[in-house]
Amino acid sequence: MKKTNRSSHDELNLTNYSAMKNILYCLNNTVKCHSPLLCLCSLKILIGTLIPILTTILPKIVIEMITAKQSVYKLASAILSFMGSLAILSGADKFLTKLIYHQKFRMNTFYLKHAALKGLTTDYINQENGIFRKLQTESFECCNGNYSPLSNIYEILIKLCTSFLGLFVFGSMLIQVHLGIIIFLIIITVISYYLNQKIIAWTAANNKERIGYQQRLHYINDISGDIRSAKDIRLYKIAVWFSDIYNTNMKGIADWYKRFTRKLLGIAVYDSSLAFLRESIVYFYLLYLIWNGQITVAEFVMYLSVVTNFSSWLSNIFSDLSSLNQINLKINYFRSYLEYPETFNRNNGVTNPTEDCPKEIELKNVSYRYEGANHNTLQNINLKINPGEHIAIVGLNGAGKTTLVKLLCGLIDPTEGQIFYDGIDIRKYNRTAFYRLFSAVFQQFSILPVTIAEIVSETTPENIDYNKVKRCLIVAGLWNKIDQLTNGVNSQFGKTIYDDGVEFSGGEIQKLLLARAMYKNAPVMLLDEPTAALDPIAESTLYGNYNQISFQKTTVFVSHRLASTSFCDRIILIENGKICEEGSHNELLKQNGTYRMLFETQAKYYKNNLDKTEVAE
Repeated sequence: MKKTNRSSHDELNLTNYSAMKNILYCLNNTVKCHSPLLCLCSLKILIGTLIPILTTILPKIVIEMITAKQSVYKLASAILSFMGSLAILSGADKFLTKLIYHQKFRMNTFYLKHAALKGLTTDYINQENGIFRKLQTESFECCNGNYSPLSNIYEILIKLCTSFLGLFVFGSMLIQVHLGIIIFLIIITVISYYLNQKIIAWTAANNKERIGYQQRLHYINDISGDIRSAKDIRLYKIAVWFSDIYNTNMKGIADWYKRFTRKLLGIAVYDSSLAFLRESIVYFYLLYLIWNGQITVAEFVMYLSVVTNFSSWLSNIFSDLSSLNQINLKINYFRSYLEYPETFNRNNGVTNPTEDCPKEIELKNVSYRYEGANHNTLQNINLKINPGEHIAIVGLNGAGKTTLVKLLCGLIDPTEGQIFYDGIDIRKYNRTAFYRLFSAVFQQFSILPVTIAEIVSETTPENIDYNKVKRCLIVAGLWNKIDQLTNGVNSQFGKTIYDDGVEFSGGEIQKLLLARAMYKNAPVMLLDEPTAALDPIAESTLYGNYNQISFQKTTVFVSHRLASTSFCDRIILIENGKICEEGSHNELLKQNGTYRMLFETQAKYYKNNLDKTEVAE
């Protein structure tokens, strides 16, 4: 049964699976993905047990043969046989170690793929959640590399199984000496294990602090290589600021590891003292037995090795169990991330309306509050958008325009109220299929470093309609630039990966995104200030062009420039999260309200700038 831990890692909502359940989880995934890895691990366990058995028996046999005055030939034959076997087993062990190391790469890829897919397909609201992002950071660390926790689980299981098998073999030999020795060794090892548990508990209690430092360091590393931030970083001396932040967080994480190391060192001192006590008592007891003639010299030598190996197996078991607990914590992060709850309907739901024509959209008493906020961003919104209607959502920055757009296309669900598409609450639709009804361009965007044609079509080269790509680029006003490139629409975007990649200005990137939205040809188009980087005239021209070609689509234009959306059938003015005015451009001007005041203020500003430009010319 799955339980949610709400104690110390609490705020991260960790799913608290037991170590055994996580082991079975990993083994099950290995069987699905790469079952030969389990065979290699089993073989390594067997060899890992045989090697110490041979090294323990060999001295006893040699001493007994010398004592019995066996021939040199027999003695040499025995030694060579043992040494040859050890050489073969040791070579096989090293070969298996390297082979397992390389085979684990496939499992890393398996886990990384699932972690990436979770991030790509999770509900949008999760991506805005700080807890989810922290789990995401920890999750990728859990499976990124051959020494990550999800890779180390194989080494730990190999060592544990080898230790248990060796413990059984050497315990059977040691019990012939005295049961008390086994009990004594177990008591000492349990105390050592208890001490090691303290460091595990400390790590779990303080892990959130370490994750915070690492998250900030990762952000700075990512943004320092982002070409979009390069100009600001240099012009505003952000590098110095980032350097201070980086150093602060590096110091923080270094201090964290110093505290961790001090705890670890203290435990190591106690552990070493216990090991010394254990070895001394057992050693003198064996001397006592040989002194009283209860064991031979050959047996004394063998039992010394048996005790040493038994203690080693026992210590390894508890040590590996401690390591397993640490890995278990990491795997819980990983599984908590993959199992982070999704609220949207994904697997079933009402069949989507056809995508060839738009349907009515209606918001009834819709309010929305972001997690952790003290007030609603949108409050009691009632809005009906008719099929094929072109509306504009305008207002000052922070009015709630972008939030309204995210609600319309189903990226987030309202805190209160309902949103209907074709008369059906959008919560009832399959959300993944529902997204196909919308083409959208947002202020914040991300473009992959692929060809221009792939960016516009969002598909693989063999499925691209190049004529359609060209038409969309023409309408977006970007074709003239693309046509002049050596490789045209097959030119690579950006220099992140390709040295010959093409760099675009902010306005050109927004035109490219508009072309992508047009290529999708969804019945509803949402334009959330995609032309903010363009000048007012260019924005107005581009919006006007799109208005002409989208007469059969429902289109929502979002802008803080009121003149750019004056052609719309209806304009919605948002102020303080509420609809304060509604109507056509001319109707709103006649109301002499906030819309008219904003429009005239902006018109005066643009006119003054135009006059200054004409004078300068």
